[in-house]
Amino acid sequence: MNIVSLCFLGLLLLCAACCPARSAEQPFKLVVTEGHYIGYKTVADALAGVESQGLVPTPGLNGAVSFLESDSSTAWTFAGKDDPAYPSAVRYVYTKGSGILRAEVTILCEASAERCERFRSDIRDKLAQLSKMMAGDRSAKCSMDDSTLKCSAEP
Repeated sequence: MNIVSLCFLGLLLLCAACCPARSAEQPFKLVVTEGHYIGYKTVADALAGVESQGLVPTPGLNGAVSFLESDSSTAWTFAGKDDPAYPSAVRYVYTKGSGILRAEVTILCEASAERCERFRSDIRDKLAQLSKMMAGDRSAKCSMDDSTLKCSAEP
């Protein structure tokens, strides 16, 4: 599972845990903003900072690892050494209210400019599909096989 799929899966699981049940009359909306500073200068500093909190890591394939902070509203995902975007970190900060889930996504990528842009683009695309799904758009579909989560609009 690549880091983008792992991030997306983590977001889906957190949404399921945090969001109240919704009816057809009350669509739930996801609003995503991009942060500019992750709180650390390097990916290694971010990983050390998160690990120093004593959080339990959730391992993924290719060495990727995710953490959920004790407030259950902040999640971190770090690319593994076999990921093309390595070294990279993604921080998700979630808030909810009035039928709106807000996710601030902050990415720190130290790979090549091309790989980092692809990484950011993949995350944006998957979050856009999640937003459509949560808003009740039936054209947005996600599926998961043994190693990959894929989201796309139906043709």
